[in-house]
Amino acid sequence: MLRRMIVGLVLVAAVGAGVLVWRSRAASAPPPGEALRGLEGQARAFGEEAREGLAEIGHELRDAKVSASVRAALSLNRSLRTSSIEVAAEDGVVTLDGRVDGEEERARAEALAAAVPGVTRVVNQIQVSAAQAPAPGRTLGETLEDQTVETRVALALSLDRELRGSDITVKAYRREVTLGGEVGSQAQRERAVQTARDTTSVAGVMDQIRVRAEAARPGASRAERAAAAQRAVNASPHLAAFDLQVREEGERLVLRGAVSKPIEKDLAVLLAREAAGGGVDDGLEVRAGA
Repeated sequence: MLRRMIVGLVLVAAVGAGVLVWRSRAASAPPPGEALRGLEGQARAFGEEAREGLAEIGHELRDAKVSASVRAALSLNRSLRTSSIEVAAEDGVVTLDGRVDGEEERARAEALAAAVPGVTRVVNQIQVSAAQAPAPGRTLGETLEDQTVETRVALALSLDRELRGSDITVKAYRREVTLGGEVGSQAQRERAVQTARDTTSVAGVMDQIRVRAEAARPGASRAERAAAAQRAVNASPHLAAFDLQVREEGERLVLRGAVSKPIEKDLAVLLAREAAGGGVDDGLEVRAGA
């Protein structure tokens, strides 16, 4: 009997202690509404930090895309392929730095960069390695005027969406402009000539533009598609130094050979696939000095 009474007292004491502990914790804890507001504040702060982080990443990605596009435009230009030009972009403002051989290349680099989508302003910090001598038969003033004409015509061509994908060169001699390079159609050729004629200070235009090999017709055989792709690759002046071949390998068309830069590889594959109507596998290698 005595043992039962002791056990009962112990149980009562334990229950009482538990009640006291619960009440003390409840008294020290914040009200439910206040705790909820605190969690909501933390969530908002986290959301703002996340949005700021994503916005910063988005800016960096856009700047990287603009820089890559400008580098591609410069490397695809025949007169600038061997130039050492550094490109940096921030919020659409592109800074060019490095060295070129003459004022003509410096101006051309700026015009090409300004024409790239996403570029809002160009800061040209390129230095000229040596003074550019006037061409025979021209005064220094005439040479500088011709350089201005070339820049204007090149910019006018680059700003025409109908000439997208074309590769047109511009040379001026006493304001007489010679257009070279290649375009994708006769319509583009005629438009380029008319655009140059309409440009300020141009006295005349000589047309030496080539029309790029046309794509294979719909439903063409594999051999016809391979021939069209081969013509497109051979027609590109940027790939003329490489022995690239479009081969039939079983059921596939494969572009074989070696180039010296990744951008040349991308260009060759793009031209081959466009001309063949797709379905050309990339079998190219990139080797320095190829």
